[in-house]
Amino acid sequence: MIDIIIVDDERSIREGIAVSIPWKKYDINICGVASGVSEALDLIEKYMPNIVISDISMPEMNGLDLLEIVNRTYPNIKVILISGYRDFEYAQRAVTNNAFCYLTKPLVAETLISKVLEAKQEIDAKLKEVKLNDNIRRKLRENIMVLKDNFFRMLMEGRIRQKTEIMERATTTELNMDYSNFIVCVAEFELAASQKKLNMYDFSFYKAAIMSTIEEHLEDIYKCYTFNLDNRIGILVCSNQQIQRNILINKLNNVKSWVNKNMGFSLSAGVGNTCGSVEKLTLSYISAVDSMLYRVILGKNIIVDAEQKINASKERMAVDDFDNILRNSEEDMVFALRNLNSTEIKNIIDQIMQASKQIVSNDVKQKERIAFLLSVFIIRVMYSLEMSNHRFYNKENDLYNSLNELISIDDMKNFLMGIIKEMIQTIEELDSKQNNFLVNKGLRYIKEGVYEDVSLVTIAERLQIHPNYLSKIFKQVTEESFTEHVIRYKMNEAKKLLKTTNAKVYEISDKLGYKDVAHFTKLFKKHFGISPTEYRQLL
Repeated sequence: MIDIIIVDDERSIREGIAVSIPWKKYDINICGVASGVSEALDLIEKYMPNIVISDISMPEMNGLDLLEIVNRTYPNIKVILISGYRDFEYAQRAVTNNAFCYLTKPLVAETLISKVLEAKQEIDAKLKEVKLNDNIRRKLRENIMVLKDNFFRMLMEGRIRQKTEIMERATTTELNMDYSNFIVCVAEFELAASQKKLNMYDFSFYKAAIMSTIEEHLEDIYKCYTFNLDNRIGILVCSNQQIQRNILINKLNNVKSWVNKNMGFSLSAGVGNTCGSVEKLTLSYISAVDSMLYRVILGKNIIVDAEQKINASKERMAVDDFDNILRNSEEDMVFALRNLNSTEIKNIIDQIMQASKQIVSNDVKQKERIAFLLSVFIIRVMYSLEMSNHRFYNKENDLYNSLNELISIDDMKNFLMGIIKEMIQTIEELDSKQNNFLVNKGLRYIKEGVYEDVSLVTIAERLQIHPNYLSKIFKQVTEESFTEHVIRYKMNEAKKLLKTTNAKVYEISDKLGYKDVAHFTKLFKKHFGISPTEYRQLL
């Protein structure tokens, strides 16, 4: 069977060509219709048809432009051009650019069929020639794994639907699909958090080892094929007897244990629904992929059965309710962060993530919405805390993508706690800078008021902060109390005055704010080991 795409900006014409002619009768499949060149190119890239039937006169880009692009990019595709104009220039350009043929409107169905069948004959002849080429057949065997993966991917995505075509392609890739029962599974392995990201070579090596192990564990009871699905592994289980799901799941759990023990990776797999015909494998594949979504609730390193009922919470929670929880928690989170209250911060995150888990337990497809709302919540908290220098500030998309890529709610919680930890560190650094600024101003006020009655209250008033707060940050920054620092500074000043002036001891005491000379003398002796008088005698 060959594939055709029809391109015409007039809907009635393109659909008329597609529907009015019995293409299946000629072993021809219409895989797509397009209203313009851009849409046609997308379809060509997706389906890689054998023939393109295109009108010439279209807005923006015309059929001749399409012909030039196809010849340059897809030289094996045959293009049949149609025009409503008996224009020699059009025909000349069509021939020059290797159009298979050029037809004029009004289009006669028999003529179009005839030309399509001519093109089909050339295509079939070329394919037959290729198949007979020993060298190509040798390379085909060497690349059978790639062809097998491509076949399975097309089969799972529903791009091959007819049983005859499926069987024909399976035979070409040396696969036996003549079974009555099938189950598709999807597996994915993940490194431990402590391990570094694998390079492409190592990833492919470990993936191949896991695929081989899966086949070894299953081959003794069922026919098993493994295949590549980008970062995942596809598994097709085939049998002419009923497939015992509990046995299959036990086998996959054994594989999981082997991977855990021998490779240090986690392995999760979704087991799709059983289907009784090869044409319905897409449905089993979809159910396997959907079952993998339950890792959001159940976590990683699990085997999830699509036919096993997941017990949802009796108390259903809507996403709108979750949005309200976030809004109500926003002010509490900002307050807790400002006060560095780690217990309250943890309680708020626990409450939010518990609500997240409840929502996805009812509908796992709400995970993306949850990730978006959480990213907005964190950004709003950062905004309130004026954290414009944080790596995620004002980057909702980056934060959303990072959250959405995570598998489970627990992973999302750990990720958020990591961001909260960064925010706490930022707040502490900002507080430290602010505290240093305030204490330095306080030290300057002490120096300027050395001959005055300097107290914690008077300095705090000048700094416009609470005396208790000043006492706390003063100790943190200088590692001595406010009072200890004032006394030390005044004693050093007294020492200077004793050395540089002839003032009496009681005069220096009074000048520095000490009315009781005995108390001043006691403080001086405590700091320097001798009295003021003794110090002056030593000069």
